[in-house]
Amino acid sequence: MSQKLIILRGASASGKSTIGEKLRDFDKKIVWFKTDNVKSFFSDAEERALDETMNTCLAILDYLLNQGYSVIYEGIFKNPDYFQKAIDLGKRKQVPTVIYELTCSLETLKKRNGIKPKPLRDIVIEGLFNKVKDNPIEGAIELNTEEKSIEECVEIIRNNFT
Repeated sequence: MSQKLIILRGASASGKSTIGEKLRDFDKKIVWFKTDNVKSFFSDAEERALDETMNTCLAILDYLLNQGYSVIYEGIFKNPDYFQKAIDLGKRKQVPTVIYELTCSLETLKKRNGIKPKPLRDIVIEGLFNKVKDNPIEGAIELNTEEKSIEECVEIIRNNFT
């Protein structure tokens, strides 16, 4: 299996974490790297610490790629510069990169968010939904997690590892 960088982008509750968790496989050197896990290192006020968070994420991504891991890199990536820097890092390291935009309706996001242990307010979900929708990644493959099951999405992505 060759090394890959898979970027999963979508609003909160779009299915990124569920898919990433199912794809990770230590024996095959596939790691799931969730940008939200780094955010709390710095602050609960994400906006204030966003640059530091994302720069740290890129340093971790660089390390993982240097170690020969395939990386499932997930995030909302509100600022398009952040996912572009990850794409550029993959290119510099000659690691093939595949980008997936996870989509579904705002109503579904709100419903899924409502069953999370720490749900976000609806206004926050709506803002994230719009930020992703208004800033698509050129060349990304759209996966509608409302139309396809999580298992179908995992299988589509897994096929990129062969």
